[in-house]
Amino acid sequence: MGSGKRIQGDGEQYWEMEPDFEPLPDQVGTGDGAKAVLAVGGAALAGDVSGVSVPTAVALLESWREKFQKHQVRRREDLVRAASKESSIDPEEAIRRIADDDRLTFLALEALEAASRTRLDSKAAALGRSLGKILQDDARIDKESIWIRILSVIEPPHIRVLQYFVIGRKLRVGGTHWTPKGDVSVRTVSEGLGLEDAVLLLIQDLLRCGLVINPGGVDGGTPETVYTPDSLNEVLRATQLGAELFRRLELAAEES
Repeated sequence: MGSGKRIQGDGEQYWEMEPDFEPLPDQVGTGDGAKAVLAVGGAALAGDVSGVSVPTAVALLESWREKFQKHQVRRREDLVRAASKESSIDPEEAIRRIADDDRLTFLALEALEAASRTRLDSKAAALGRSLGKILQDDARIDKESIWIRILSVIEPPHIRVLQYFVIGRKLRVGGTHWTPKGDVSVRTVSEGLGLEDAVLLLIQDLLRCGLVINPGGVDGGTPETVYTPDSLNEVLRATQLGAELFRRLELAAEES
């Protein structure tokens, strides 16, 4: 998972890792949907859009709809399996317990909605693990409901931003220890990802979720709540929640 370099220190050897939770995009295949894409694309390049038949265009849209529906089902199944495994309860019993508790029902619906539309592979399983923790111990509902809310927001672009603020050390004995890197300029992130001012929307999400903070707030200052272009010059740092997010996604990825 990820790439890194070997570090030696404090009597322990570890790998300094970059977080990597996003799969490569699907390659164009040779099925009906792909043929429709090539037909539409070829006609457009040739400047002859009129040559694309309505049935071809409909076949293309239909293939996309079917693929998305299968994606939704697969993500929901990932969530239920993870909840069942985390709680050591079979799926049918887990669903029954969720249905019998209004609090769990609302949380499960929020988690299912987030899982069905995500592009982040390990997110569905991470959401399921949070539900499983609650099923295992009701006292965890406050903490895990917060994590369900955080995970509902996070998508691959947020991960690419947050990885500028978090570092993982792969220990020789196994496992990864995720920690905040320290202060990082928003401009550094923006230039590194080529997002320009658009990075500020992602930064706002990370701030609202408590995954990064404005260090000024620690010393009595007032953290920014609404970002403007001048905010590219701000310096932020990851919180322990930010580091914990990577740990949760890594564990979910290993089990899914």
